[in-house]
Amino acid sequence: MSERRTPEASSELRAELSRIAWRVDRWIDLGPAAVVAGGATAAAAAALLMPWTDGAAGWRVLAGYVVAGPLPWLFALVTGLGVVVSGLALVVRFWPLAWAAGALCGIATIAGLWAIWSRRSGLPVDDVGPGLVIDVLAVLVLAVTWCRIALHTPD
Repeated sequence: MSERRTPEASSELRAELSRIAWRVDRWIDLGPAAVVAGGATAAAAAALLMPWTDGAAGWRVLAGYVVAGPLPWLFALVTGLGVVVSGLALVVRFWPLAWAAGALCGIATIAGLWAIWSRRSGLPVDDVGPGLVIDVLAVLVLAVTWCRIALHTPD
């Protein structure tokens, strides 16, 4: 016997299919950009262990063990959040996490440039360590990569 579908059943089916399509659209395929994002995330995390200012590592600035001013601390905070969200976005491949990682890393890039500027101006000693510079470059690469991934529209 053939089954006839009622209008309610077909509208329920359409609604369910649109919900499934909406959920699937939120997942992203990183492709080769995953290698770049993974490498930059590892570099940003490693740079937190390198000397930033006065020979102190970035994690010590973040923890408050070394008082370097508000801008290096803000940069360390936003970089730490950007590294965590980038790691989550790499593992989960969820579109809103890619946007959040791109936004956080973009903010971290600006905060990092301000942190370098604040350490180089107004102080009698040039006080910028290699970890600070490497971290700014790593979050810049992350910001560009995540924004490129998040803005990519499938064909």
